[in-house]
Formats: sequence, C-alpha cells, structure tokens
Amino acid sequence: MHRPGQIATSPSARRAVASAFADADVARCYAARPPYAPALYEFLLGQVAGRGRALDLGCGPGKVAIVLADHFTEVVALDPSAAMIEAGRAADAGRHGGIAWTCETAETYRTDRGFDLVTAGTSVHWLDHAVVFPKLAGWTGILAVIGGDEPTAPCGDAAWTAFLTRWIARVGGRYDPAGAAAEAGRHEAWMDIAGRRDFRFAVRQSLAEFIRGQHSRATWSRAVMGEALAAEFDRELEALMRPFATDGQLALDMVSTLTWGAPRRRPL
Repeated sequence: MHRPGQIATSPSARRAVASAFADADVARCYAARPPYAPALYEFLLGQVAGRGRALDLGCGPGKVAIVLADHFTEVVALDPSAAMIEAGRAADAGRHGGIAWTCETAETYRTDRGFDLVTAGTSVHWLDHAVVFPKLAGWTGILAVIGGDEPTAPCGDAAWTAFLTRWIARVGGRYDPAGAAAEAGRHEAWMDIAGRRDFRFAVRQSLAEFIRGQHSRATWSRAVMGEALAAEFDRELEALMRPFATDGQLALDMVSTLTWGAPRRRPL
C-alpha cells in the first residue's frame, strides 16, 4: 500500500517503500485489511470470457487470488515477498490446488502462456511500468486494477486528516494527498481503459483489528516505526476511534474501485 498522502516518485524510492512488505509482521497484519466488495468480483468476472488462467500481481496474502481460484483453472499468485507468499499459503490452507504461489517480482517473471485476466491491487503503484506493461500486453487483453481497502474514517475527514498529517510528519514525511493520488494513477497511461466503476458496501470490524490493519501499510510498519512509536500511534488511534465504536466494533463504509482495460506496450 502506498504511504498515506505521501509520494514516492522515483523507482528507487518506490522500491525502498515497497520493501516494507517483506516484513513478516506486515504480512500478518495484512489479514486485518477490509475485503473488497463481493459485487466487484461478480461484475469483473462478467467482463472475462475465459476461465483458464489468471495472474494476480503483488498478490500479498492472497486477498484477490483466493477469490479468483474459485473461478479459474489456474491462478498465478505473484509477489516478491516470501512473507506474503507464506501468509497466502496459510490463508488458503490448501483449499485451492490451482493456485501457483510464486515468490518473484513482476519485472523478472517470465511465461510463454497467456492469461484470461490479470489483476493488480495497489501493488500496481510499485511496478516499473516500462518493464512490466509491455509484457502484460503480450499476455492478456484484460487488466483489472482493484483499489479501495481503506474505509471512510468513522471519526470524519477533518479529524482523520489531522491525525495523518501529524503522524506522517512524525515518521519524517509530508502529507500531500493530491500529489499521492496523481502518483497512484501513473499506470493509467499504460492502459486502454474500458471502464471504471465503484462498489459501495459496509463492513463491521473490531477496533483492535482496525488498528492492526494500519500496520500492514508501509508508513505504519512496526519495523519502520519502532516499538515505542508504534505503541504511541496505537494509543492515539484507539482514543480517536473509540467514541465511534459500539461494543468494540466499528461500522466502516467502504468503496471498492475497479478500473479495467487492455495493457499497452507504450504509454499514451
């Protein structure tokens, strides 16, 4: 996940931030991120004719790959983090024999077989697009970019922005949501976009799991923050969100986003 409101504009900076996902604690905390909307998958599958092979780029602990495995003969779940791959294997617990868990970067991955569908979550931000997209264009006609695993903060936008601004400064960054959003959309120059759609839904999550899920994000990795600062972050976040919890549960409004189209060999 991209650092909230921060920008990593060079390939080396992106690699440095993305290295946080190799941490075992980040991989464990990833399970606490809210799911994507079930209706998104139903809609996406309606855009895909074949059910042979799918590729999930930056699969993490299998959040998308495990869902796709119910619909495709083979799913290549690709991630450079061994910790994420192991978390994915554990989450699936052998239920889907068609998942090929593959610990490798998208930049180095090779195959001579095509895919009926390629998916990418926020991992698409970390890719070297000039290397990966020409390969994708040869592999598939449908790339689906899925986003939106951050809920609308129950405390309200103003309080959440103030919290992020203060804490991003404490870890040495600068809160710049507009710049971060522009950076996050770089991949769209490498797509012939067929459509874009939002899927709204609601989930309930314990306050403890909400806080744990924050540590799956690069900015708030406990390994990066250090034990003392991470503990202080947790206490402040709990105090901010506790008034909005009922019996320890938060009601979270979610918007999953789907952008789909054909990958390009060259940018627009």
